[in-house]
Amino acid sequence: MFPTPTRAALASTHRAVRPAGRWATRTLTGLGTIAALALTACGGGNDAPAPLASKPLAEACSAYTSATLPHGAKVTRTELRKAEGTLLDVCIVRGQIVSSPDSTINWAVELPTLAQWNGKTLTIGGGGLDGFIPTDDPWYQQLVGPSANPYVKISSDSGHQSRGFEWAKSDVALRNHAFDANHFVLEVGTAIATEFYGKRPLRRYHMGHSNGGRSGLISTQKYPQDYDGVVAMEPAISQQAHQVNLGPNVIQHIFKNRENWLSPAKVALYAKAETAACDGLDGLKDGIIGNVEACNYVPTELLCKGADSDTCLTAGQIETIRLIYSDHKTPVTLSRGAVGYPRYGRGGAATSDWESYMFGPRFEARESFNHMAVTEAARVVEGNPTADILRHDPTLYAAQYLRLAQMIDGTDPDVSAFADKGGKLLIWYGLSDTCVSLYRTAEYFDSVKQRLGASKVQGFARMLTSPSVGHNLDGPGTDPLSIDLLAALDAWVEKGNAPDKLVATQFAPGTRTPTAQRPVCEFPKFPRYNGSGDPAKAESFSCSAT
Repeated sequence: MFPTPTRAALASTHRAVRPAGRWATRTLTGLGTIAALALTACGGGNDAPAPLASKPLAEACSAYTSATLPHGAKVTRTELRKAEGTLLDVCIVRGQIVSSPDSTINWAVELPTLAQWNGKTLTIGGGGLDGFIPTDDPWYQQLVGPSANPYVKISSDSGHQSRGFEWAKSDVALRNHAFDANHFVLEVGTAIATEFYGKRPLRRYHMGHSNGGRSGLISTQKYPQDYDGVVAMEPAISQQAHQVNLGPNVIQHIFKNRENWLSPAKVALYAKAETAACDGLDGLKDGIIGNVEACNYVPTELLCKGADSDTCLTAGQIETIRLIYSDHKTPVTLSRGAVGYPRYGRGGAATSDWESYMFGPRFEARESFNHMAVTEAARVVEGNPTADILRHDPTLYAAQYLRLAQMIDGTDPDVSAFADKGGKLLIWYGLSDTCVSLYRTAEYFDSVKQRLGASKVQGFARMLTSPSVGHNLDGPGTDPLSIDLLAALDAWVEKGNAPDKLVATQFAPGTRTPTAQRPVCEFPKFPRYNGSGDPAKAESFSCSAT
C-alpha cells in the first residue's frame, strides 16, 4: 500500500506538476527525418525499409523527428530515459498541440525498444484538475504497474499547465481537458509508434484514476473507436455535482466553525470506533469493513460530556460525520437532469482520505483537497478569483455550473458503439473513497444497464470494488495495485477471459510482506467470510450482497 501521503504527495496526485527529477534523462537533438533514415537495402528496391526502432534505442531516439503529425502536433525534443527499478529503457518523444491561444496541450510518448514493445499503446490519465504529464510522475508509473512497461505509454497535461481551475473560462480548454486532449494525443502517439516501429499498434488501452478514470470513461462515450479497453479507477464522473453539493452541505459546515472540524486525533478516534462497530458485519473481525451497506454506526457514545478533547466528539463533529454519510440535493440541475450527489462509503476514516480530502491537518489552513476543489469551482462560476466557498451559494450560479457539467461530466449511458466494436471496460473503486463517491458511479453503471440491458453490459463491463480502501489507494484493506487491472483488461480483450476471479493482496503496513488475500467482487457484492477456512486465503471468502 502507499504510505499516508504528505501534503506534497497529495498535491502531486491532484494538483501539482511533479518533475521527473529522479529519473536520469538526457535531451537528445533530432538529427534527421524518418525518411532520411529509412533507406532501402542494397539489393532490392522493393524491400521494406528497416524501422527506426531496429537501431539501438539511444541512436533511434536521437535521430527521431517527424515532419507531419495529426492535429498540428509538433515534436519539441526527445529524451532517453534509462531503466530504473521496474521501468525499462525508453525513448521519450515530447511535443505540443497549440489548440488556441487559451489552450496548449503538452504531451509525451514513451517508446520501449522494438524487442520489448508488445505492439500496444496505453494512454495514462491524469488526476485532480490535470495540468501535468502523468508519465513524468512516479506515482502514475506505479499506478499502471510493471505490466504497462512493454506498452507505448501516452499522456498529456490535458491542455493547460495550471494547478487551479481558471483555465475553465475557455471553451477550447474545457473541451481539451474534458475529452479532446486524450483523443488528439492518442492519434499523435499512434502515428509516432507507427513511424518508430514500422507498424501500427494492434491494441490501444486507457488507464487512469480519479479524473484520469473519468477521461477514460468519457472516451467510451465521445470517441468509442479510440480504445479497445479502458480501466477507470475511482472515476470522477460528476465533478460539478460534487462541487455544487459538497461545498454548501459539507465543506461550509466543517470550516465555518472549528468545533465541526475533526483533527487527525479525532479522525483516528472515530475510525477505531467505527471499525469496532462494523468490522464483523462481513463475517470476520479483521479490521476491514466489508459490508458497508449494513454499517450504520452513529458515534453517540463519543459525545463530549464536558470540555472538548481528543477523546470525544462535539455535537458539531458528530453532525459532520452524519453529513459525510448522507445524500445531498442542492437545487441545481446539471447535465442529464441530475440533481444532488450521493454519500460516501464507510471506512474512510481508517484511510488517509478524511485528512486529505475532508479536513486537512490544520483547521486554519483549509488544506483539504475537497475545500480546494469547491473553492476553485466557485471562483470560476462567480468570475471572482478571491471568492470564498464559505459564502458561496451555488443556486445563484446554476447556469454556470450547468455549462461546466455539460462539458466535463462523463455520464452518457449510451456506450453501445464502444460495446459493439468489442471494447471492454473495467471500473474499480475503493469502498471507502471519500473524495469521489462510489455511489455516483454505481448510479451511472445502473443507467448503462438500463440503456443497454444487464446481459449485454455483463459481456463487456464490470464495476469492481475493494473494501476499506480510500481514494489515496491506502487503508487497512487490500492493495488495489496488487490486482493488476491492466493485465486483466488485456486478457479479457485478447483472450475473452472475463475478470471474474481476480484476487487482491493485503500487505503488512510499510512492507511488501503479504498477510492476506481477498476476492475482488462486483459491486454491490463484497467478500464475506465463509465461516471456516484460513482467513488469510481468498478461497475462504465468497462475494455476497448481504
